[in-house]
Amino acid sequence: MSLSRRTIANPRNNHRGGWFVGVLLACVLALGSHGETPEKKTKSAATEEPAEAKKLPAELDSLNLASRKMYADARAQEISTIAAVIIVSGDDLILRKNGVRTVATVIPTEYHALKSVAHITLALFSLLSSKAGSPLVEAPMKTLSDYQTLMTAAGPAIEKFGFDPDTLARQKRILARAQEFTAKVFKDGMVSDTDLSKFCRESRADILANGAGAAKAQLLATHKQMMEWKKTMTAEEWAALTVIVSGSQTPRAENVAVQYFSRLLGDGNGEGRRIVYAESLWDETKALRLDGKLSVAVFADPYRMYRDFLADGARTAIDDILGAP
Repeated sequence: MSLSRRTIANPRNNHRGGWFVGVLLACVLALGSHGETPEKKTKSAATEEPAEAKKLPAELDSLNLASRKMYADARAQEISTIAAVIIVSGDDLILRKNGVRTVATVIPTEYHALKSVAHITLALFSLLSSKAGSPLVEAPMKTLSDYQTLMTAAGPAIEKFGFDPDTLARQKRILARAQEFTAKVFKDGMVSDTDLSKFCRESRADILANGAGAAKAQLLATHKQMMEWKKTMTAEEWAALTVIVSGSQTPRAENVAVQYFSRLLGDGNGEGRRIVYAESLWDETKALRLDGKLSVAVFADPYRMYRDFLADGARTAIDDILGAP
């Protein structure tokens, strides 16, 4: 498995503990690009104040800019002086150690392939759940037709990807089940609640298996990279290592990376002194009810989508990699 690395030297090179930077980075990741919450940005026209009342005085704007600059300067200084910190960001692990920043891409292609196929069921539910029981009008039918074209094109790609036989068979089942379901929706011109629920429930086992496979692929690559980086650290640096996991609000302690680093570093509570979860506090999509309905439809568990989708598979994968607790 190929890991992409990018290294950038930093001229500052000091050796202080890194806990403060964890809190500092967690705070900055929770800040909006202009210090505004989505509530301010999405205020309806009917409730907006008159234009003349909305102009920010130049003095306050200057004060805010100066404050943000001081904060940014202090953050940069703190980051430059820590011994070792790892930031989990998207597909990457970012190691900042003794003034050097190194990036390793650890999410493998297999992870994305498995999740891409698993998302078929979730996508069809998302499109049709609010329309169940009523004839489908032109717009959703067009969307469904376009999606059916994409599913057809995905078939040969799945065959050629290089899955092992059992995994390939599972991908083909997920795709065939979705295509059969979609064909029936086109034939009937609508979808019933019963048919939609049946389709989702029949997909459950295969979707969970894809999630477990994706989690293991992610964790194997993560663990390989961490063991390489551990070789470059002193015992003191490893003991003081801080991990910052950037993610949305929902997963928190069950985030795959949080679970892994909690076990690796012996921080049994998940989040704690050495593991910081940098939560995206203003993710408006979490206020929608779709996740709860989807949880019931696919998993028969109203809270399943409010946990990391890979959480269950991650536990098994971590036991395989690090040994059972």
